Amino acid sequence: MASFIIEKFSVDFKLVGLKISPHFHSGTESLKAIHQNENFNIYQERSLTSSKDSSRMLNAGASYVFYIECYDEHMEEAFEKFLQVTDSSGPIVCESPALRKYVQPGIFIIVDSQSNQNKKQDVLNIKTKSDLFIEMDKDNYDSKVDQLIYTTEGWVFQSN
Repeated sequence: MASFIIEKFSVDFKLVGLKISPHFHSGTESLKAIHQNENFNIYQERSLTSSKDSSRMLNAGASYVFYIECYDEHMEEAFEKFLQVTDSSGPIVCESPALRKYVQPGIFIIVDSQSNQNKKQDVLNIKTKSDLFIEMDKDNYDSKVDQLIYTTEGWVFQSN
């Protein structure tokens, strides 16, 4: 869904993509280290061709895409550092349910699979905080996303 939103809005806006994961991986050639410490790592994605979510965001049209590795207890610190080291003057499209515990986004969309019987507990815990909850089945999604617009005031749903 993040890639879909980026593709839709990157024509008109300089979007930044952000993927946050609690899983630490050994670096890949496509990731350029921006900041590293014992609590979290921030990388810039440079590959348009890998199968990673961050690469798909870049391929969808984001001006820049960043990948943060951190555990929840360092999420707020990592996001603050991300804002310091990146040009985030335009909209940020972030894929991370855990960040919602620390940041009030312009709009918060949760996408979950209809076929997922073992829903992630963090998604279930924050479902009530979402502006839109979408249950997808492969490429089908809630058409309300088509009503999403970005203005100088931020993200809003355009009513028909």
